[in-house]
Amino acid sequence: MSETSGGIAGETAGPWGAAPLPERPAALPMMRLPLIDHIWRVRGDVPIDPALSPEEAFARLDPLLRSPGTTVSAAGDTLTYSKDNPAAQDKLATFTRGRLRIERVGAGAVLRFDLFSHALLLCFLAPLLFLGFAQMAVAINAWEGAGADASEKAEKKDEKPKPVKVLNPVDQFLGAPAPEDPNKKKDEKKDEGRHSPDEGYFMAGVFALIYLVGRWLEPWLVRRRFRAALANPPAAV
Repeated sequence: MSETSGGIAGETAGPWGAAPLPERPAALPMMRLPLIDHIWRVRGDVPIDPALSPEEAFARLDPLLRSPGTTVSAAGDTLTYSKDNPAAQDKLATFTRGRLRIERVGAGAVLRFDLFSHALLLCFLAPLLFLGFAQMAVAINAWEGAGADASEKAEKKDEKPKPVKVLNPVDQFLGAPAPEDPNKKKDEKKDEGRHSPDEGYFMAGVFALIYLVGRWLEPWLVRRRFRAALANPPAAV
C-alpha cells in the first residue's frame, strides 16, 4: 500500500497505469529533529525546464521509478513512492521512500526531493553496535583477569616458602650460575585476555567509513540521475 504525504488529498493513476488507491488517514504530526533526521534523509532540488508540467516531469522520471516492488502515487505537483525490498539493479535502491514536488521559483521551476534511506541509517548504527561488542570484550577480559588475580593471591597466601638450593664451593669457584629461587615466579607477559576487542574496533571503523562516503556520494548520484532523467523526454511507445 503506497504512502501519501501531508497535504495530498488523493492519488491519481498517472503514467504508471495504477488504479486510484483509497485515501489514508492523516498521519499524526511527528517531532522534528533536524540534526538527527539528517542522518538518514536527503533533501535537495534540481532545476527543470519551466515549460514542463508536473505530469510531464513525472513521466520523464518514470524509468527511474518503474522497478519491481515500487509503489508510486502522484497527485497534482507531488509524487510519492515507496520500495519494498528493492533489487540491487534499482538505481534508487538506496532510498526506499521519497517525496518529489515540482515548485515554481520566479520564472523557473525546480524539482524538490525528500528521500529516506534505510541503508544510511543501518550504516550509521553499525559502528555503534560493533563498538558495543568491543567494549563488552574489554569488560569480560577485566572480569576474568580480576578473578585470576584473586585466585593467584589466595594460592600465594596458602603456599609455604620452598627452600633455596645453595651451590657447593667448587661450583661457585668454577662460576656456575646460582640456582633460581623457587619462590620467585618468572616474569611473564600478561596478555589482554582471551577476547580481543580489535575486531570490533576494526568493523566499527569500516562501517563508519562506508557511512561517510555514502552520505556524500549517494545524494550526488541521485541529483545526477534526476537531472539526466528530466533532460530527456520519455521514449514514444
